[in-house]
Amino acid sequence: MGNYPVQIEVAGPLAMFSRPDTGATPTSYPVPTWSACKGIFEAIAMLGRGEAWIRPTRVEICKPRHSPGGVIRFQRYMTNYGGPLRKPSQISGDDNMQLIATVLLDVCYRLEGVIERGETRAAINARHHLQELFLRRLKQGRCFRTPCLGWSEFTCSYWGEFREDFEVDTDLTLTIPSFLRSMWNKGHGGFYAPRFEQDARVERGVFHFAQ
Repeated sequence: MGNYPVQIEVAGPLAMFSRPDTGATPTSYPVPTWSACKGIFEAIAMLGRGEAWIRPTRVEICKPRHSPGGVIRFQRYMTNYGGPLRKPSQISGDDNMQLIATVLLDVCYRLEGVIERGETRAAINARHHLQELFLRRLKQGRCFRTPCLGWSEFTCSYWGEFREDFEVDTDLTLTIPSFLRSMWNKGHGGFYAPRFEQDARVERGVFHFAQ
């Protein structure tokens, strides 16, 4: 059986891929998590019944061509939070809580993935159908919903095919002591079961997801 690869380049002024250990003042991982990449792919195209789904395999951290590299840039970010984690007095008074976060600044990623067969049977080659749907929408600049870089307010300033004026940041190598692998036990229709990868490595600007 042949492989069904897909790829996309995404960029934006701000990104947030929260580290669970940073709690109420979240800090971003330097690279998008597996679940975040899957969400970006599915923002372009997905099959609602799960006949096939896109499994992220690789992230390339990019920079403008010929610009200095080897640095991850962070930014202090503050927003108003109106959810259930506010103090009781804030909830009763319908007051927002100021949420302080440390986010990524001016990011560009190239995401690669392969299309896997789902558990739901289909009368057609669902993997080929999803690949064609994804590539067609990418070429046309269409999407199922606007792709975002982690938090929904951090929408992409660019998403589409690889651009020639950006390149992989080969000067960037780092270790992530504990990296959130994924939030669910299956690629489609699973239940909450977070998994972590220890000592995950970004080598010369490239991060591979463990299968």
